[in-house]
This record gives sequence, structure tokens and C-alpha cells, in this order.
Amino acid sequence: MGNGAAHFGALFARYLKVKGGAVCLDAEAIRQAPRLDGKWVLISNDDTLSVEDAAVAYKSLLVIERCFRSLKRGPIQLGPMYHRLASRIEAHVKICVLALLIQRVVEHTTGASWLPLRHELNGLQAIEFKTATHQFFHRTEPTPELKRLFKKLEISMPNQVLAVHPLPSEL
Repeated sequence: MGNGAAHFGALFARYLKVKGGAVCLDAEAIRQAPRLDGKWVLISNDDTLSVEDAAVAYKSLLVIERCFRSLKRGPIQLGPMYHRLASRIEAHVKICVLALLIQRVVEHTTGASWLPLRHELNGLQAIEFKTATHQFFHRTEPTPELKRLFKKLEISMPNQVLAVHPLPSEL
């Protein structure tokens, strides 16, 4: 089942039931649905939270989950990370949180959502060139939109030549 089908199934599963091996509509669930329209129920074991704080925390969780989905769909193929040492687990979590923080700051500063911003940022690439004696790393030419984005974020454009390394000479 593809992502779209799984999402569709998750949305409507509450209105379906299996009866005699066949899937059919659950009339009672459909009848009860309008009572919950526009409402959500939160349960917390922290009795010091106000209703407003619980709602804000829940909405923040939704933003974080959206950010993680965005990271997973990116050009960098992320897979499960298996760490045994507590320090490595902690470092991994901190890097993920930092990446999400940067993403949210960029969205907040620009007033745009991450997906088109990421597409624009992906246009800036480092290219490797080699001659007989040297290895060069050169950035691509930024688009006018990317230049505006960097200016809005108060980030200086990387140098055109990123690095030059001499190659070992062969005797």
C-alpha cells in the first residue's frame, strides 16, 4: 500500500468495520462523528499544565512531526540509526533537534514553508574539478531568488572557490 493509500485508510478507518469477512460502513461511528467536529481531546499526566499550555504543546508536536517528515523526504537518505553509547544517542538527537530548529527559524524568518525553500537551497551545489596537479571545489552560481533568500536570512554567500588541494605527485 502506497503512502497515499495508507493516509486515506487512516482517515476513514474509524468509519469502517469488518462484518462477516466484509468491510462495511459503521453507521454508529458516522452518526457520532459530527459531535467531535472541530474538537480534540488531550490527555496529560501533568496536572500543572493549563488547558492552553497543553494545546500549544500539542500543536508544537504536530509541527515537529511535520518537520521530521520533511527531513525524511529530503535528498539525504536517512535510515535508522543504531547507537549503543548514550553519548552518541544524545549527540544524534541534538543534531536532529538543531536541524529542525534551523528549519523552523528559516521558515519563521522568511514567512515561507520549508519545501519550496529547500528546493531553492538545493540549487546551491559544490562541484569538484581536478587538474593534473590540483583538486578544486567550486560552488554553483546562485539564482537571484537564492541571493534574496540568503540576504533575508542574513547569511553571506559562500566563496565561489571553496577549496583547492594539491594532488600527491606521482614519481
